[in-house]
Amino acid sequence: MDTTMNKLPFVVDAHTHLFNARYVPLQGILESWGIWKLPAKLISKLAYSLTASSTLQERLASFSVTTQKGATEKICNEFAHLVCIEIGHYLPGELSEEGTSNPELAKAYQEKFINSELYSVLREIHQYYGDSESARELELDYIKTKLTFKAETHPQDKISGWFFGIHKMIERMLRKSLEFLENAADKIDFVLNMLRSEIGILKRLKGYYGNFAENYVLFHYMMDMTHPFDDNPKYEFYDQQLERMTALENYSEGIVLGFSAFDPLRFVSQSATDRVLRDAIERSLEHGKAGFKFYPPMGYKPAGNEPPVERVVDYFLDFCVEYSIPVFTHCTPEGFQAYKGSGLNSDPDYWEQALTKTEQRKTMRLCFGHAGGGKRKVNGRWVKGWLAETEEEWSDPNNYARKVVELCRRYPHVYCDLSYLHEIVGSKKAKANLARRLEIELTREATADKPFKLADKIMYGSDWHMVSMVNDIEAYLGQIKDIFEKQKMQPFADKFYFKNALRYVDLEAYIKRAENVFSQDYIARLKEIRTNLM
Repeated sequence: MDTTMNKLPFVVDAHTHLFNARYVPLQGILESWGIWKLPAKLISKLAYSLTASSTLQERLASFSVTTQKGATEKICNEFAHLVCIEIGHYLPGELSEEGTSNPELAKAYQEKFINSELYSVLREIHQYYGDSESARELELDYIKTKLTFKAETHPQDKISGWFFGIHKMIERMLRKSLEFLENAADKIDFVLNMLRSEIGILKRLKGYYGNFAENYVLFHYMMDMTHPFDDNPKYEFYDQQLERMTALENYSEGIVLGFSAFDPLRFVSQSATDRVLRDAIERSLEHGKAGFKFYPPMGYKPAGNEPPVERVVDYFLDFCVEYSIPVFTHCTPEGFQAYKGSGLNSDPDYWEQALTKTEQRKTMRLCFGHAGGGKRKVNGRWVKGWLAETEEEWSDPNNYARKVVELCRRYPHVYCDLSYLHEIVGSKKAKANLARRLEIELTREATADKPFKLADKIMYGSDWHMVSMVNDIEAYLGQIKDIFEKQKMQPFADKFYFKNALRYVDLEAYIKRAENVFSQDYIARLKEIRTNLM
């Protein structure tokens, strides 16, 4: 997409993620994609050892994949190159002079490198994917000889050339692991993006939105993914992840509004009391979070769970209703599934059960991520979702998109975001179907049984930096922008791009909660944003 397009005055991306690899059980995620357990373990260890490296930030900042042709090869090569550059990170600060040897520097390099997490995982990878050349290049005597070289303008590129065997070993592991995967390039690009520091990830996203809009705000969602995978993140959720994300939000000076996550299964396993549940919820709010992400594919539902799970879910939802705390939920029949078929836990029918449990529940502040999604397989057959071509397809009883629209129209504070309808990036037909359906639904008038308009409830989101959206966010927003530039759609644009999102998050109430957490600059920015609702 041409990044010189006319900028929008103001955009809220109501669906982004800014965490890096150390926040997620990466091995478990890789296995869920179909990568075998051993390479998934090795790739995750390698990724953890590289994550947030200051040595790699400049290279990562400039790396992107703009075409699918040869993308897998390019990404595998880049991953291997990053490893070799990181090896150079362990060089002493002063390189030896040309033509001389420096045993002291060699020894310092040895000690630093062999005690590193990176060296340990490279030795482990060599056991399964190495050859004689990589074996030699992991030997300390060989490494020592490489300390006497002439420093050039680009020493890191020279360093990568030293370790040709290691480079090929990493490529070999990745290629064998990805051989039978769909969208392999997108998946590894997702991992590469996750090697950035939190600030590095934010800067990359800000770089995109600097092209899109004069002013913008990003809602970002944490994910507590410890329970369903046989793996633990490097950073513990309470309080390490919370503290780091709060620091990132403060750094953003009001550009980023953060949502925590709530996994009821974490507390079921602890047989948690109401006091423990309340403390956990309040801990997130004390860290300045605007609301919570609730992710049913992790193995639970908003209603209809086994009694121990239902108790925890009810406590959480009732708390959020009582204090008007926004809840954001994944809503497609897929996602990061704890087990095959657990994506079906996102069915909006379960949310209607939750919304109608009590009279007060009907006032829940809830947003459906992806607005039900596009073409997806539900119960063994394809359902078109937002890409439905006919009224019959739209009325399909398994169509999550239609169900979401009906809930938005029925309840006062139920919203949805139109994120990750990735089909529209590469398909004119998909884009046309979405445009047609949006026009139909946005122009529907309120009725007695559905007293709210979808036009007041639907908002823009991207789901960046999830798989396939890492490099396609520009194209995605471009297609969405084309749709809302049509004459019949223009009256809905301001609500879609920012007003509905700011109303969903209940910005006024959030400012009051955030004043004691964030800097004066952060709060001043929020108050400035508030004027967009007037």
